[in-house]
Amino acid sequence: MPDEHNKHITEALGGQYIPPMTHEERKERERVRNLIEGVATCYNSLVHLETDDARRDELLAKRAHYDEEFRRRGSMTPEERQEVLRTYPALLSQLRTELGE
Repeated sequence: MPDEHNKHITEALGGQYIPPMTHEERKERERVRNLIEGVATCYNSLVHLETDDARRDELLAKRAHYDEEFRRRGSMTPEERQEVLRTYPALLSQLRTELGE
């Protein structure tokens, strides 16, 4: 029982201790959130502007994909977050151009 005194309270109660995020990790997660939200917002705008039903359905599917990405962003692996940071800025720029922003 002496080891119980050296454990973090979470571990002592049967959970797993997860250290707090670093400042860099918080910034990374915020950038990921902003990028995913921006892409989803652009697709939402494109859906509302589209008059062709087939194209609207395609845009709705893409919007649903990015909405799901937004919901699961907290459980993304570091590699997935890096992929978002690497690829989403260009996608966001392309979508904004398509919207005429």
